[in-house]
Amino acid sequence: IAISSGGTLSSLVFNPLDSAYAYTPDPDKLRESLYLISRVQEATVQQERFVNNAKKSNLPQKELQQKMNLSLKLVDRSYRLLDQINFASNYVEPKDNIIGASEAGNKAVEELQSAIDSVSNDLNENGPLTDDQQNLLVSAFTNTRTELFTFLKYMPSKKVEEARLRVEDENVKNREEFSGSSDAGVFNPVPLPWK
Repeated sequence: IAISSGGTLSSLVFNPLDSAYAYTPDPDKLRESLYLISRVQEATVQQERFVNNAKKSNLPQKELQQKMNLSLKLVDRSYRLLDQINFASNYVEPKDNIIGASEAGNKAVEELQSAIDSVSNDLNENGPLTDDQQNLLVSAFTNTRTELFTFLKYMPSKKVEEARLRVEDENVKNREEFSGSSDAGVFNPVPLPWK
């Protein structure tokens, strides 16, 4: 709504196609949780690639730490992996597998936290990433992803497939929306871990 110079109200025309696709949670709470878990798997591939590229380019640890701290905080806060594991555990099939599923989910959370802690506490030198640091981070991201694959085996497969299709669809829409745009920045998608 706008107020004209004469003091009268007029409405603005809003075209929803002019804006980026807004995030809308899935009304199916389990499918939403599985979607967020799938996004964590995707993020581990991105972070692993970033670590390997940083090692190849001799990026100083402090610079790597700054970049990864931000992205890992976003992963942690946006996807809330522990919350998703706790919620989705209620849907383990068959129910007698709850212990195995919970163990895998909790190991995934621990591995992701290990990577977050390592980036925050151990990358503080001016020199390049050491082989040990690279191996620790890559291992943590790989283990997070692997444990999530194990956890997801206990979930209703149709719901997992639908959640992953949503990730894939959003990635295509993002690629189409920002393709050729000077405002897009760097758009460098990774292969999805379940493909």
